Amino acid sequence: LALLFLCAEAEGFALCRAPALQTKVFQYRLWDVNQKSLYLRDDQLVAGHLQGANAALEEKVFWVPNRAFEPTRLPVILGIRHGSRCLS
Repeated sequence: LALLFLCAEAEGFALCRAPALQTKVFQYRLWDVNQKSLYLRDDQLVAGHLQGANAALEEKVFWVPNRAFEPTRLPVILGIRHGSRCLS
């Protein structure tokens, strides 16, 4: 599945509270070249066409810069489920 940031639809940001720093948390919608959105099915992240009432199942991806790990390489943390799960 080749994911593209075709619609970098930032729907706002919040501040992450950390001991010494605050950083923006960006929320994006991701889909592949066939316009398939990401959603969870049986605890697995899959891509599929979501229409109508099922559109609410779409997972937003939360993007946070990880300044604690090699900042010159611009590492990021990706999460789903409003940040309660991470992509790795």
